[in-house]
Amino acid sequence: MPAKSNAAKGIDGLDAPRSSALAKLTGEVPCAPQTAPPLSVAFDRIQAPGGPAQARVLSKNLDAWNARWEMVSSAKESIDANYFIFERDPFGYAFLGAMLKKQMAGVDVRVMTDAMADPTGEKGFKSRGSDYLEELVNQGGKAYVYHPVLSRGRDALFGNEYSTLASNHDKILVVDGQRSITGGRNISQDYLADPADHKGAWRDMDVALEGAETAAGLKQAFDVEVNQGAHVADPVTPDFMGNWDKKDIQLLGAAELMDLWLHDPVLSDAKKAELRANPEALKPFAADLVERALKRATDGLPANLKREPSDSDREFLNGLAADLVKHLEARGSAQTFPTGRLPERSTQTKILDQTSAAGTRMNNIAPALKSLVDSAKKQIVIENPYVVLTEDMLKSLESASARGVKIEIITNSPLSTDSKETQAFFLEDWPSILARCPTAKILVATGERKVHAKSAVIDGEESFVSTYNLDLLSGYVNSEVGAIVKSKEVATDLLAAFAADKADPTNGFIEYKIQRDANGKPALKDGKPVVEFGPEDHLSPEMIAEYAKRRDFWGNKVRENVALFEPLRHPPLVSPK
Repeated sequence: MPAKSNAAKGIDGLDAPRSSALAKLTGEVPCAPQTAPPLSVAFDRIQAPGGPAQARVLSKNLDAWNARWEMVSSAKESIDANYFIFERDPFGYAFLGAMLKKQMAGVDVRVMTDAMADPTGEKGFKSRGSDYLEELVNQGGKAYVYHPVLSRGRDALFGNEYSTLASNHDKILVVDGQRSITGGRNISQDYLADPADHKGAWRDMDVALEGAETAAGLKQAFDVEVNQGAHVADPVTPDFMGNWDKKDIQLLGAAELMDLWLHDPVLSDAKKAELRANPEALKPFAADLVERALKRATDGLPANLKREPSDSDREFLNGLAADLVKHLEARGSAQTFPTGRLPERSTQTKILDQTSAAGTRMNNIAPALKSLVDSAKKQIVIENPYVVLTEDMLKSLESASARGVKIEIITNSPLSTDSKETQAFFLEDWPSILARCPTAKILVATGERKVHAKSAVIDGEESFVSTYNLDLLSGYVNSEVGAIVKSKEVATDLLAAFAADKADPTNGFIEYKIQRDANGKPALKDGKPVVEFGPEDHLSPEMIAEYAKRRDFWGNKVRENVALFEPLRHPPLVSPK
């Protein structure tokens, strides 16, 4: 029998009647401001694992990388790493190599990555890079590819529409059952490199947590997906005919390249400028790095695996080193990243988890977020790359606005996004968000750096750092995870990071606005808000024309006619009386 569609489910993924048109805008019944429970009560009511934890906000890419590197390098018992995107670049190879090194030393290692994050196998480890995952498995580690393509085909055949799209969007690192990191970053130079080294490096946010209860919550999120079965989390098996194409020295060498580079002497600004002006001068750095890394890698091989590096090993490491030494800000960054440099805050933290539609559906993210929004009394600040609000979430924000809560949404414009489809929805919806939430403001990035952080601060007291996008895929389809952190200090750290983003001229933030009358009511024309400043005021005519077609297709035709998109349908606005 075909699987039941999730299209008629509410924001928490549970069966529920769809919401009616908003009373405030349709005139059905008056919409008075609601009395919200205290925010601390809403936090206490959230049923999720967690407890006391020391938290550090990781707003800069190299800080986020060094935090991960230090955790994995110091692991003594176990490592669990689950990343939606896990790419074969200097960061990805080094990360997997460091975990292989730990597995060889007796640490229990588990790794998971998603199938559709790299559907062609060009960048990740799931197909063309599977030999590298097999090295980990051959040494007793465990590796999984989430929701293989064949499973998706079966889901489509049996009518489970959401499952066909479902991915594991989690970003989890847990070490020794005590230390953990979650947030928006994947394992790739796009997320972890300094923007001075990697043009357009994304802007993201993570939180590092020290505490057994929070580590257990993130481990549980990993376990839930693994235990759904091979059609959801497909285990990588050892080489069937023996390990003829050995990648161990390549992986161990990649880890040593990175470790040496992170701990080598910091270069002066003048030297970095000189090297950027003359890339040929980087070759001696790369050659020296390879020789030192190869010695470490071969010395570190267990006795039963001892061998001399092959020509292919050297060729691989030479190419990787040539890429790595371009990351001049990364050199020596481990020396400038003592734990004490970033404030460590005492918190109460809860881990929210959501499984994907590929398996048994479980979601404690959206209901928890909704309860926090419903409890806000002063301010909600959201930084999120893809703002395509479901009607349920928009209703909660509208209710908060009616209580006088100030709302700020920081997101991408067509100039900074990597997703034209979500931008099509956003460009169609943003005026209505402002019309329905009169206390809201929307800021969009126009620079090369893509905003990828999925974070929020409520009333300057509680924060949410997560993998969760404000779109249909995160709300109804994908596996997601995040941390709700109760700490005024962490909230202050996050707000400071948001302020730094807005002030950074390379991000080029501008504000979208609609026209309002003297009473603050939105001015409407043909049922739509009149734009005061929007995309048409800063995009090229060519881009405006391109997005006009996308907006009509995605924002209108698909939204109104495809059942999967029903949660994104919003009632028409009516002129205020």
